[in-house]
Amino acid sequence: MMMDRDGLAMISPRLIPLIAHDRAGFGGGLMSSGILIAFCAWYAPTSRAFRQAIFISGLAGFGCAIGVHYAEGYTDLFHLAPAILGGAIFVFAAGLEARGSRLGFSGILIRKS
Repeated sequence: MMMDRDGLAMISPRLIPLIAHDRAGFGGGLMSSGILIAFCAWYAPTSRAFRQAIFISGLAGFGCAIGVHYAEGYTDLFHLAPAILGGAIFVFAAGLEARGSRLGFSGILIRKS
């Protein structure tokens, strides 16, 4: 938008609190989704359907989050770095999960006494 805080305030004094609320809501939703996926991945027995659901949702989420910036011409790597890093970690973890499932790991560790 190429506007500073004063420029946004000139449009409407309520615009800055609206943007802050929007970002906080988005961050809270993202954090909640991440915690939910972490608990499911940690405690649920892995299955092919679970892996596919996580993989598809991750590709859709990271693909849209990163792709929309390029579609809009906003390609500042400093701004995109967290999403790109998150996407790289996601792809790496998905690869490890796929490899583990092919080797027969169930995702739940059971200690034998």
